[in-house]
Amino acid sequence: MKAIYFDNNILKIAMLNLTSKFNRYAALGSFSPTRYTDVPEPEIPNPRWIKVKNKSCGICGTDIHFIFMEMDPRCFPAGVPGIARKYLGHEMVGEVIQAGSEVENVRPGDRVALRIDWPSCFQMEIDPPCDQCKKGNYMLCENLGKGQLPILDTGGGFSPFMVMHKTQPYKIPDTIDDDDALLLEPTACAVHGVFKHKPERGDRVLVIGCGTIGLITIAVARVEQEDAKIFALARYPFQGEMAKRLGADEVLFENKNIYRDIATKTNASYWKGHLGNEILLGGFDVIYDSIGNDRTINNSLRWTKAGGNIVIVGINFKPGRIDYTPVWYQEVKLTGMNCHANEFDGETSFDIAARLISEKKINLKGLITHRFPLSEYKEAIKTFLNKGNTKAIKVVLDHTAP
Repeated sequence: MKAIYFDNNILKIAMLNLTSKFNRYAALGSFSPTRYTDVPEPEIPNPRWIKVKNKSCGICGTDIHFIFMEMDPRCFPAGVPGIARKYLGHEMVGEVIQAGSEVENVRPGDRVALRIDWPSCFQMEIDPPCDQCKKGNYMLCENLGKGQLPILDTGGGFSPFMVMHKTQPYKIPDTIDDDDALLLEPTACAVHGVFKHKPERGDRVLVIGCGTIGLITIAVARVEQEDAKIFALARYPFQGEMAKRLGADEVLFENKNIYRDIATKTNASYWKGHLGNEILLGGFDVIYDSIGNDRTINNSLRWTKAGGNIVIVGINFKPGRIDYTPVWYQEVKLTGMNCHANEFDGETSFDIAARLISEKKINLKGLITHRFPLSEYKEAIKTFLNKGNTKAIKVVLDHTAP
């Protein structure tokens, strides 16, 4: 079968970093550690695994980070014990075609999404599990590197077949169609972010970034607090239109006067010191930063009122220089999140996301804007990267397309 995977090969990574200086799309060429090639169709390694035939899979920003190796080797995730080969694609919808004899939670014919994409105590079958996995925080597993998966070539969402440990699939309710099911995983991420600090009545809330995660964060925040005033910071008009449809009261666009604009919208006072040092006294009660790079975090820290809350929802592997002084000077609370987990009383981010979608409390129609067959993955990635021209929100690789 054809599959897309990333080889953790330092020589290939070095070659990609070199060639990327001269070619924006070097990651799609022959020097890239990302390969689209024939691999053996995976088979379940023991009775606790299942085999899935994939229908389609969305392209996520994390996939792009891997493909283009947008990672500083000094960042924390780069020091985490890795795996030799990472099969890409996790925003998937598939059908179980085989289940081992010790699998009870799903059976052949069930539609599933992928709940745990990175090795944890569950897939490595480490007993007893670490404290984080005991709590259901599988993305924070403390036993990485202390065990191995029983199979290297698992496949992923960007391959027609894949295998999963019985703890990985999330059974998709019949009330959710395939398109909405494709957005179940990013919705679970948005739920996890909003639940890190829910807006309160009367709060002024800002969501930075109007990609898929940012837009769904707007929708989830609106469901959780109808009486908050939600602002969206978008780059393109088509994103702003979708942000309003999903619950944003107002849309702001990036511009050179954005500090003054935010001061006006939030009744904050604007000050400009030496060397272009812009600050606000006052600002938003809550900011969800779905971009998470050094520029947006720096801005978030200066746009949040004293004692306010920032949740970093976006993932960035290339940290820059951050002025952390607002954390102590303004007593701003800065919180991170990593994908999804248990939220409370054993209910997971996926459970909450599925309920919001099933009960029509959030309407995700229109977020999927482009579909490509797997063989045209390069064109799909270029479409993802050129949103200003393509108006892409969620780009999907479809295994059922010719």
